[in-house]
Amino acid sequence: LFQGTFCATGGTIVSGAMAERTKLRGFGTFTILMTSVIYPAVVYWAWSGHGWLNRGNGESAVGPAFLDFAGSGIVHLVGGVAAIIGAVIVGPRKDRYDPQFEDQFLAHSVPFCVLGTFFLWFGWYGFNPGS
Repeated sequence: LFQGTFCATGGTIVSGAMAERTKLRGFGTFTILMTSVIYPAVVYWAWSGHGWLNRGNGESAVGPAFLDFAGSGIVHLVGGVAAIIGAVIVGPRKDRYDPQFEDQFLAHSVPFCVLGTFFLWFGWYGFNPGS
């Protein structure tokens, strides 16, 4: 269950990078691919003790073994790389840089940004102490 939460967190990193530019079906397909194939492969490479990033004897295929405190390195590496690739493939928001539509991309609501930050902060208190 705990590793499933890590895996799902990698998927949520991607959702922020491609927000408002993908359809739900496309994002769902990508999330299933990422959580069932990509993330488990990278986790095996780093955490199993038999992968090329950590062979279990303090070494890896490229030097010292990969050390990851509480799993945050793998989660953010996989999520971040997938987010960059997804954002490049999807491209910028439609009409984002067109001066004619400039008024449609106004700044966000500050109270909602603060509320969202509070929700994240509260959630991290539940998630991070467990690791």
